[in-house]
Amino acid sequence: MKSHQKIISIIFFILFIIIFSYYNLDEYKSFHLQKINTEKNQLDINNKINNFEVKNIQELNDTKLFYTPNKELLWKIIEHINNAKNEIYLETYMLTETRIQDALIKAKDRWVKIQIILEKSPYMSYNINNKAYDYLTKKWIKVVRSNKDNYSLNHSKVLLIDGLSIVSTWNYTYSTFTKNRDFFVFTSDKNINDKLKQNFSNDYLWEKINIYDNNLIFSPNSSRIKFEKLFNSADKNIKMYFQYVLDDNLVEQLINLKLDKNIDIEIILPITAKDDEKTKKLEKNWVKISIQKKWTMHAKAILIDEKYLFIWSINFSENSIDNNREIWILIKNTDIINQFLEIFYLDIKNND
Repeated sequence: MKSHQKIISIIFFILFIIIFSYYNLDEYKSFHLQKINTEKNQLDINNKINNFEVKNIQELNDTKLFYTPNKELLWKIIEHINNAKNEIYLETYMLTETRIQDALIKAKDRWVKIQIILEKSPYMSYNINNKAYDYLTKKWIKVVRSNKDNYSLNHSKVLLIDGLSIVSTWNYTYSTFTKNRDFFVFTSDKNINDKLKQNFSNDYLWEKINIYDNNLIFSPNSSRIKFEKLFNSADKNIKMYFQYVLDDNLVEQLINLKLDKNIDIEIILPITAKDDEKTKKLEKNWVKISIQKKWTMHAKAILIDEKYLFIWSINFSENSIDNNREIWILIKNTDIINQFLEIFYLDIKNND
């Protein structure tokens, strides 16, 4: 009798395996195929990152640079939202500016497709996005929190409106337009828009799929290598805006560039970084430090040899470079670089 029951159990087990395999084999194959494709994609991207050179940066047309403080820029962005016809995608660290929120709701009422990614817990301001999240979701706008499994913080600041991409150093707060030194890049370049939209979609769906482009940098997968390559490409000078300089390796790299290649390096920092240990170390090694006294320093930008300009959300820290979601745009455009230089030298003058 026991032998009979054992045979029946084995038969049922085999039948279960056959039925389970029949209904799940395709899903199993699909899962592993996706895993293989993801690994191939990452290997391809790693290869492109390792072979990146500054000369690969393409010139961007239909691109403009803006900066704050500038209250009119707030209304310019709202005007673009008001004129949106098809889609708006916003990925941001902080969203407290109510006029932008109201413009997004009006766009939703016009049947514009709107999707938003908000950082759940900004550092030291853990609940700052809750009000916007509640307000927008109650108006049936699709808002998701960033995925902690894919990156530490979502610190990127990207707004996509139909074919327009706005990449910036700013948060969507009122103080950005009234008190902060920040930079905005508006571009209608189709390739940039497509790549940013693809990255947005991945982040929105919580998919960890990396993207590569010579004119873009996506943290955390490519920042450090490109950072180092950008600095090492300098032959004459480097001009930078940062909130602080905390990454030890990159600080050492800057010092070595100054001492070994005699690169002229100028950094504009906020008053809060004036007495920082690494700021003093840079100054002792002949790196020129200027303290921003007139505006709140929130900008993040690097200009290499007055030829290549980089605007992004990233801070000069290990966490920003290696762990956060950050997005850079790399620009080769003479008019924009001349405009940036004018602002940079004005800030230097005002800080003397």
